[in-house]
Amino acid sequence: MMTGITSKVTAVASALLLLLIVTPSARSQTVDDKIKALEEELSQLKDQQVELKKEATAAAAAMPTFSYRPGNGMMIEAADKSWSFRTSLEAHFRMLFESGISSVGRTSGEIMGRRLRPYFYYCRDNCLYELEVGLDLDGFGTGNAKNATNSGGSSILQRGAVHVHFEKMNPWLPTFDTGMDISTTGAAAISRQGSSDIGVQREYDMGTRNWSLNTGRAGQGVNLRWDNRSLSGIGIPGRISRFSFAMASISEGDDGLSSFKDVGSNFDGYIGINPFSQLKNKWLRGLLVEFGAWFCDNKGYRGNTENGCTRVRLRDHGDAAKQTLFDTGSDSVGKGWYKTFSPGVTWTVGPYRLRVMGAWLDANDKATSGAGSNAGKDKSAKDFLIGHDLFLWSPKGFLTGSPTTTGSILVGYSFERNDVSCDTCTGGHFSQFHRNRVILNQWGIAYFFAPRMSVLANLLWYNASNLRTGAGNACANLGVCNSAGTGRPGKNGDWLDGSLTLRVNF
Repeated sequence: MMTGITSKVTAVASALLLLLIVTPSARSQTVDDKIKALEEELSQLKDQQVELKKEATAAAAAMPTFSYRPGNGMMIEAADKSWSFRTSLEAHFRMLFESGISSVGRTSGEIMGRRLRPYFYYCRDNCLYELEVGLDLDGFGTGNAKNATNSGGSSILQRGAVHVHFEKMNPWLPTFDTGMDISTTGAAAISRQGSSDIGVQREYDMGTRNWSLNTGRAGQGVNLRWDNRSLSGIGIPGRISRFSFAMASISEGDDGLSSFKDVGSNFDGYIGINPFSQLKNKWLRGLLVEFGAWFCDNKGYRGNTENGCTRVRLRDHGDAAKQTLFDTGSDSVGKGWYKTFSPGVTWTVGPYRLRVMGAWLDANDKATSGAGSNAGKDKSAKDFLIGHDLFLWSPKGFLTGSPTTTGSILVGYSFERNDVSCDTCTGGHFSQFHRNRVILNQWGIAYFFAPRMSVLANLLWYNASNLRTGAGNACANLGVCNSAGTGRPGKNGDWLDGSLTLRVNF
């Protein structure tokens, strides 16, 4: 009996033991399956996340990029560089303090827009093809559609040019410029002013600005230029900063207008070399040597006011009313070549920059029928300029600073002498004297309150060996002659002009 009971108890215990062993194993298998499923799901999510990141990266790479550089403006560029758009703005607002009487236009305390020029650049194919458009919205009648007295009109175009950058195809090829208003280099481009945006000299030298090619602007034509080309291949540790040649209506044919002569009658050439720019020697690497030349063939057509080489004239830098200090008269140059040559040297070391340049003009023309009484007479001019610029201070300390360093202070001084002559000039008040010598001493100080944005103060002290008499001319205007302008022709005099300029280069 006991044996039977024992057997039953043993059987039940064995069943319970088996149940206890099998049940945890089944539960363990179920948890493992769930963990494995979760791991597989997590792996899938990670793969999806990687794919999403790849897609997001690809989408971001396909989006245009935005960039900004002070002075160069803002640019939007396609990811594949198939197109780009850039815009910039140059603005100079100037408060003038000019010697002279207001009845002839001289002003004191008025504010003029010396420059207000937005620029737009459109590029295709990594900027192989570039279209440049600039608007001239300057004040005081110098660039707006109506002049200050609403008595005349002018174009508001500052630049309308097409640039083909062949150097992107081969580094030996040039950039090709053409259009209805293009820029040529001309004269000693750097030495003659330094920069209107980051220097302290207010304008170009008086000579090349007046009796020569001014800024080098051409109404229409073509220009070839090679910029920033290394000379190391021929054993020179430097570079060509620019070499250019233009055949265009330089200093004439404003904004695409005809100048009534062949474009092939107006040429400009320029070369600038930094012979030691690749050396580490700070005393040598900042040297720039440059030379420019302008050849303008005056066809001798009468009544052609668009021709850029029909007169020899010298005026001061007065923005409100320029004072004419010498003038052979409108349309006074006869048939022949009107030639200007201009060498220059610029040397930069640390915070200091020295600029030396000269220019001379020869207009030994030939008398032509109906050319007027001044034709056939020798006309010549020359000028010399030496300028100094020094970054005096910045937050980094004395003798430090740059145009892109906020808080920089730049000081400068320049001396300029101009000599103009006409052997036997005749015709009204132009015959009062046949030569003049004008000296300009100029001081400036600029404070950069933001990168390439500054406030500039200038003093300009002029001295002329001869002043023209007559009502409204310099002799009476400056008080050297009486208000009627009567007095001895050719009397000398000096005067002081000042200005305060806000300069913004976005």
